[in-house]
Amino acid sequence: MLVRTRYQYGSLRLRRRERGPDVWEFRYYETDSTGQRKRQSVILGDRNLYTTETLARKATQALLLRLNGECPRAEVEAASFGALLDRYIEQELSERYSTRKSHLSNIRVHIRPRWGEYPVDKLKPMAMEQWLRDLPLAPKSKTHVRGIMHLVFKCAERWGIIELDKNPVSLVRVKNASKRLKRPRILEVSQFFELLKHLSEPYRTEPVPQIRTGGKWEFCSSAA
Repeated sequence: MLVRTRYQYGSLRLRRRERGPDVWEFRYYETDSTGQRKRQSVILGDRNLYTTETLARKATQALLLRLNGECPRAEVEAASFGALLDRYIEQELSERYSTRKSHLSNIRVHIRPRWGEYPVDKLKPMAMEQWLRDLPLAPKSKTHVRGIMHLVFKCAERWGIIELDKNPVSLVRVKNASKRLKRPRILEVSQFFELLKHLSEPYRTEPVPQIRTGGKWEFCSSAA
C-alpha cells in the first residue's frame, strides 16, 4: 500500500542557556536507511543572529526542501530563492576552487541581495532581464550571473520544486553578451621587448633566434 507523504514543517523553539544568549533549535523527523523515522534537531543560531522567530524560520527553508523532497509539489509551500541558493551551495556547488569562488561571490554580491527573499514562483523573466540590464557589470559577467541563476533553477526542477521545463531564466537574455567592452591592445614587437624587461620569473622568458628546420621557421624560447 502506497503511503502518502505529507509535507513536514518541523518545530522551532527558543532554547534557553545558562551562559550566553538563547539559541533557536529546529526539530524534525528524518527517515534512516531502515525506513524508521527518527527525531533530529539542529541549532540554527542564537538570539543575536535571528532576532525574531520569522527570521529563524526562514533559516530552516533549505533544510525543509531536502526533508520534503518526496512530498507532492501541490503541498509544498513556495520556498524563497534564497533557500534554493542555500541548498545549491550545500549540495551542488563545484569543488573546483576558481568556480566555487566565482559562484559564491556572485551569489553574495549580486543575486542574494536582490532575489533572496522572493518566493521561487514570483521570479519572472522580464524582471530578471531588466535587473541584469541595469547591473554595472560587463556583458560577459552578466552572462555568468545569469548562468548561476539558470543552474539553480535547473536544480529546482530536479528536486521537484518547480515543474520540468519551467525554468524562468531560460527566457532571460543578456544583451551584447559576446561583445567586448574594450578593444584588445596589440603590441608592436619593440613594445613587447620593452615590456619584457619589467617582467620577473616565472613570467619572463628570453626569446632566442628563430631556427629553420625542415624548410620551416620555428620560434623557440628558453628560460632567462
